Amino acid sequence: MARLSTAVLAISSVVLAGSITTFAQAPAPPGQGRAGGAPQPPLQNLQVFPKDMARPQLVQIMQAFSAALGVTCNHCHVFNGPGDATNDFVGDTKPTKNMARAMMRMVADMNAKVPEAVGKPTDQATRVTCAMCHRGAATPLVAAGTPGAPPPPRGAGPGGPPPGGAPGGGRAN
Repeated sequence: MARLSTAVLAISSVVLAGSITTFAQAPAPPGQGRAGGAPQPPLQNLQVFPKDMARPQLVQIMQAFSAALGVTCNHCHVFNGPGDATNDFVGDTKPTKNMARAMMRMVADMNAKVPEAVGKPTDQATRVTCAMCHRGAATPLVAAGTPGAPPPPRGAGPGGPPPGGAPGGGRAN
């Protein structure tokens, strides 16, 4: 009897182990992610990104934009908080969203031209990124005296305006 019990126990262990392994390898039911629940709706209104882009890839890119510009989701989207029913990532309500699209097209255009301009293969040329200009600011700041900076005000050359304000000491001649 002890032999029979041992054999049944051994067979049961093998069957149980096989069942667990099969269950662990089985794909999740359609529409359920790691956390289960309802499937995410397909991405909509993608005008610059590929229409079939995976959601995790898009989120990763958006997070990089957020870091490069020092902004959060609500800079370009109507975002009131996680899970809020009034969030709107699809709509074009905010002008900054279209500005971002224009900037993405500009960066893509520059990156297409950089390899030829620097005489390097595409995989060896430095790629232009948002952070190169924005450096954590929504509006890039350009230091006075650097390329791209606006010229100084009239009469305010390198040393600033003359004493007394306007040229000629502020006196009418």
